[in-house]
Amino acid sequence: MKLAVHVRHSKEHDTFQAWCPDLVGCSATAASEPEALDLLRRRIDLHLAQSAKRVPPGTRVVMLTLLIAAAFAGCMTTSDDPDAAPSVVASQLSPTDAAAVLALANYPGTDDALLDTQVGLDSRAAKNIIAHRNGADGVSPSADDVPFTSLDDLDAVPYVGDSAFAKMTAYAQAHPLPAPETVEGVAFAGWESQAVVWGVDTLDEATLDGLLDTRAATGLVAKRPFTTVAQMGPVSYVGTTALRALHGQAQAWWGLMRAGSTSTLAGVFDGVSFDEPTAEVALQIANLATPAQLAANGVNTAGAQRIVGERAFATVAAISAVQGIGSATMRELHAYATSGAWVAPGTGGSTCASAFSDAVAPHLPSLLFLSESDRPFDIVSFPGAGATAPTAASVLALVGAEAGSTSLARDPNDYYADLEPEGSPDALAVQAAFGAQLTDVVYVAVFKPASDIYNAEVDVYLVGRTSCGDLVGIHAISIET
Repeated sequence: MKLAVHVRHSKEHDTFQAWCPDLVGCSATAASEPEALDLLRRRIDLHLAQSAKRVPPGTRVVMLTLLIAAAFAGCMTTSDDPDAAPSVVASQLSPTDAAAVLALANYPGTDDALLDTQVGLDSRAAKNIIAHRNGADGVSPSADDVPFTSLDDLDAVPYVGDSAFAKMTAYAQAHPLPAPETVEGVAFAGWESQAVVWGVDTLDEATLDGLLDTRAATGLVAKRPFTTVAQMGPVSYVGTTALRALHGQAQAWWGLMRAGSTSTLAGVFDGVSFDEPTAEVALQIANLATPAQLAANGVNTAGAQRIVGERAFATVAAISAVQGIGSATMRELHAYATSGAWVAPGTGGSTCASAFSDAVAPHLPSLLFLSESDRPFDIVSFPGAGATAPTAASVLALVGAEAGSTSLARDPNDYYADLEPEGSPDALAVQAAFGAQLTDVVYVAVFKPASDIYNAEVDVYLVGRTSCGDLVGIHAISIET
């Protein structure tokens, strides 16, 4: 493979720019020509290495030859790009116009349709600009965006030349974009400022309260609407901490703003980004999942206990605000919400788990576990936890027992024998359901720590595996002194 490389010297900045017209975004600027070429060579190597991952097996890059052009009149090129030469228009732009053109290219609200139909660029230039800026995921704003940092970077994009710069300048002058701001030391890009202003002006006080000091949220609601973030700075209790929290919501609020939504759920919480669908599921989980379900799906025991102890929650922000819940628990909650394992009560779920529940649930109200306890039975379900046979240790982990608890495996027949009234039709029906629908049935007793004043209460579980890969069963309390 042969790739042409162009080099030019900027008298204004006394720098050298090298770029490859055939590789979108491959350019480099340095103080000397050798440095610029060395940097470009490394960027081309990286580009080809990344591209090689997508090349079909059996295909290989034979060779890369850099053809250095000292003067543009005699340079070689494998590109049909009529705008391969450096733009004269770009070199003559004022600093203000140059900044406006870069802002237009980098603004996440700018897409290829706008550049093509409204700005009037060649459709190939429009697509190449957006593809470069959006990065590998094709989405902006996102973590892998590649913003243009200079006009040279933009000029290196195929099919971007004098015409494109002239049209982008005229459009940017007629359609100024939100200006960047720095308030209390917190820097906001123009789009971030726009998104934060929208969020503070639009969302309800409860949402803001979940993110900020209550006094800051109340003050912002009382003073809104705002047109800039700078106007929020003087509001009482709105300082660096509050502004950083608002800055953290910019990406999520941008998406909601563009979608025309006033949802209060999506956002970034303890560094974990929840989009709207994920936030909705996470909120359901936090409000409805049992400690056992949380533990079975990867939520740490301490975090699960805090979630259960503090619910109900109205927002995901309220979950993250619970004392002791941080980024680890929020990441685990996010993973659970996106795993597909959660099934809200009353909405169905595994056919096997539902069949077991249908067979057992009608009989449990008539039964008690033989002990001094009169606690009723309840059905337990651990979706996806039946890939292997359950043990005393695995059940202990699944049920989310408090720290220091221990477990012991017992004979399942002893569990059946302790169903009262013994030998009743209800007891026999429950035993029959276990025998017909489950395999690897185990009886596990979970003991509280000796220091617990309620350590005489032993949680007794009878669980087994379904053919769908779930773990299901029944649970009761046994008083053992």
